[in-house]
Amino acid sequence: MLHSRGFLAEVFGILARHNISVDLITTSEVSVALTLDTTGSTSTGDTLLTQSLLMELSALCRVEVEEGLALVALIGNDLSKACGVGKEVFGVLEPFNIRMICYGASSHNLCFLVPGEDAEQVVQKLHFNLFE
Repeated sequence: MLHSRGFLAEVFGILARHNISVDLITTSEVSVALTLDTTGSTSTGDTLLTQSLLMELSALCRVEVEEGLALVALIGNDLSKACGVGKEVFGVLEPFNIRMICYGASSHNLCFLVPGEDAEQVVQKLHFNLFE
């Protein structure tokens, strides 16, 4: 992906051909991480990550699929203008593994992935520290 023009367009073209909608995305110079906006299956129970999709993506780049993660979203007004929110949030999250962070595309939300088994505890701790 480094210095590659059109790479993301190709990735999103493949996803569109397979009727996959992306929920969150974060990029670096050499990689892309994204989440799907469903629980991983179609309304008929079929998996969204078909062999055909994975093969097509694999022809373009190295593909890794991680499961068992939960998306946590903090929603607020102008979070980017609220000094100290990051310190407060990430202080609460210190004992937990964080897989992906999305922030900046909107001033109203901060999203991150945590192991599914930690999600309830993460949300409870955030709620207690931010709102109580």
